[in-house]
Amino acid sequence: MVGKIDVHTHALPDFFHDILLSLGREAAGVPMIQWSMEGTKDMMSKLDISTSILSLSAPGPEVIPETEGARALARRYNEWACETSNADPSRFGFFAALPGLHDIEGCIAEIRYAFDSLHADGVCLFTSYGGKYLGDPTFVPIWEELNGRSAVVFIHPTIAQGSTLASPMLQPPAFDFAHETGRTAAHLIVTGMKRRFPKAKIILSHAGGTLPLLSERLAQLEVNLFLDTLDSQSPKSSAEILADAKSFYFDLALAGTTNVLDLLLNWAPRTHILYGSDYPYATVEAEYNTGKLEEYPIPAKQRENYYAENGLDLFPRLRR
Repeated sequence: MVGKIDVHTHALPDFFHDILLSLGREAAGVPMIQWSMEGTKDMMSKLDISTSILSLSAPGPEVIPETEGARALARRYNEWACETSNADPSRFGFFAALPGLHDIEGCIAEIRYAFDSLHADGVCLFTSYGGKYLGDPTFVPIWEELNGRSAVVFIHPTIAQGSTLASPMLQPPAFDFAHETGRTAAHLIVTGMKRRFPKAKIILSHAGGTLPLLSERLAQLEVNLFLDTLDSQSPKSSAEILADAKSFYFDLALAGTTNVLDLLLNWAPRTHILYGSDYPYATVEAEYNTGKLEEYPIPAKQRENYYAENGLDLFPRLRR
């Protein structure tokens, strides 16, 4: 069987790490970790990963608040990722970084450059930008561009604007990130954005966060209690809301345990489940969750779909 295709693995080139270091952990909002290509290859070998699609994790290029600075950082990362992937294209690909969705002009320019000149495998978006979730109408031009290209869109959670920790011991990646993923997915559904742009193939991190757990609740209450507050393009039935929820793709990063798999694998379409490691932010955790996933009883053909075939359908260049 072909090795795994990892759609959730991050790269932190030295220039990005130096920027985070200059800001300090509190300003950057992420842990200060080291990354290397050698470490990535070692983890790939250990977890039987044949191809890793690299992405820049939160906070992304908008860690630089100035428009031109964020644009320049996105461009620098994308050119670096392209060069890195081209050195071994069967083993690596990349999701392009964008300067921040509030910069519509800059985002569209970077999407076009990333796909047309760098041949990116997709783009990476975060769950919210400046307090706006991904179904916000101001982001329509970006979704139009992505939909027109039938782009793969990898959504990674980030800290919501104004979010405060319940406790300093309860850091956002441990709990809040799953809510943020579920929240932005639900927003895409109820605003009608997911249905309006169906050609964009959206991957949700971490088994979709809270979306699979709360999708039935969303479908019932959104229709029965709050329908008049929805925009006119929103789905009008519980069945449509559920169909939209299941139309996402779901990676298995940090999601190899029985409690998650029992829900996800019995709820999501088999063709929409993908492998993810979350390396290097998860190292021991990636090994643990992959080990649990290997132990979980899955028919061989389904396992092959989750590990590789579904990824090959999203990234057909890897079949060559």
